[in-house]
Amino acid sequence: MKRQWIMAGILCLCLVALGAVWLAMGNSSKPEEKKEEIALSGKGETARTILAENEQGGYTIEWNKEKAAVKGLEDLPVDEAVAKDVKAALESLTVERKIEDGADRLEDFGLSKASARAEIRWEDGTESQLLLGGEVPDEETSLRYISWNGEVYTTAAGNVEWLEYGEGDFLSRTLTPSETDGDQTVLVTRVSIVPRDGEEMTLAYTDSQELSGYTVNSYEMVSPREYPADASITENLFPGLFGLEADAVASVHPEESEKEAAGLSDPYKILQVEYTDAEGKTQSFSLAVGEPKDGQVPVMADGVDVIYQCSQDKLSWMNVTEQDLVSHTVLAPDIKTLASLEIRAGEEEYAFQMENVGEEEETFRYGEEELDGDSFRSFYYSLISFSADEVLFEDYPDTSAMEEAARIRFVYQDGSEDVLTCFQEAPRQLYVKLDQGERGYRMSASLLENMLSTAKRLAAGEEITARY
Repeated sequence: MKRQWIMAGILCLCLVALGAVWLAMGNSSKPEEKKEEIALSGKGETARTILAENEQGGYTIEWNKEKAAVKGLEDLPVDEAVAKDVKAALESLTVERKIEDGADRLEDFGLSKASARAEIRWEDGTESQLLLGGEVPDEETSLRYISWNGEVYTTAAGNVEWLEYGEGDFLSRTLTPSETDGDQTVLVTRVSIVPRDGEEMTLAYTDSQELSGYTVNSYEMVSPREYPADASITENLFPGLFGLEADAVASVHPEESEKEAAGLSDPYKILQVEYTDAEGKTQSFSLAVGEPKDGQVPVMADGVDVIYQCSQDKLSWMNVTEQDLVSHTVLAPDIKTLASLEIRAGEEEYAFQMENVGEEEETFRYGEEELDGDSFRSFYYSLISFSADEVLFEDYPDTSAMEEAARIRFVYQDGSEDVLTCFQEAPRQLYVKLDQGERGYRMSASLLENMLSTAKRLAAGEEITARY
């Protein structure tokens, strides 16, 4: 008897399993519900005008031969890509299903007081009305109720998000032009950063040269002082000035009170850039920014009456200091201008003489010994590659109590000279004074130690190879 009950239980389980399989197969073979395409009034034609109303105030947009014009933004740059996407979304609008009795109970779908509505005019002169209702509950994907010419449908939320746009959504968010003009990179000729408080910092283009097949542009600081600019600015600063895009539009045609509230009546900082385009024409642009708040910065572009919001991370130029712009190379005289080089560090002394540098009969000597020209050049380029951690133009430290670590004297063919005096300011830090203190530098003591070691090897006749 017990065995019979067990067999009966197993049989029941098998029947349940077979039923589940049959049900799954039946569901899988059920055809998917196809999307229905709205029978638009004016089907086959294209949209001419949209008059939208919503919580943002809405917008009116009109197309003339695919060119979009947004009412109220005639004097401002429109993002043609956004306008094109809105037009395409309208003309290809599809629905999930039709609510057969929906027209009689609009309030059930949030359509009696629609959150957004649009009057659409087509090229053939016909008109359509579109209302945006609430979200469709209990759906895996985000759906919205809509009313199209009085009939109620459901559609994917992404199909009608443009109904909730405001004027600002059609504005171009491009703040600055692209760094490339066609296949060429533009040539930056002048950059100024003007703070509300403090001195203006200005860089100016000086010249270009070809090195190993690449064009290298040189710049100098002309304000607040004249000084060579750091070579890295072409890679670290300039690219971040071009192709800037705002994150959002804060205000269109702002009142003066809005500008004042954003800190733009008296800007926190102003960026001014001049450049030469591919045709050789001089172009320019400028940005005014307010003070950052919670990582966001209010921005206005020259000639565009809009306040934008932009992430502070995109505006790296705002944090640039004079130390970031000036060259940190301590001293780099052209080797062809030298007559001699003298180095003294404690009991170590090295005196090198050179003649006819760059010519076929050039010579380099240490005392009476003639040195290999390539070895001397490798040593000399390591010397003039000294890079300071800080360049000082004022507030120099008092060196009277500092120990002198080394003195390097450059004597030129015209009889003039430059002297670098290195002082031990801290255990691993040197303060370097140029000549009579016209400027100073702070740099790592290891740079001097490596140079002295190389000078000793050069004086001993060892081959010196360049280290990059």
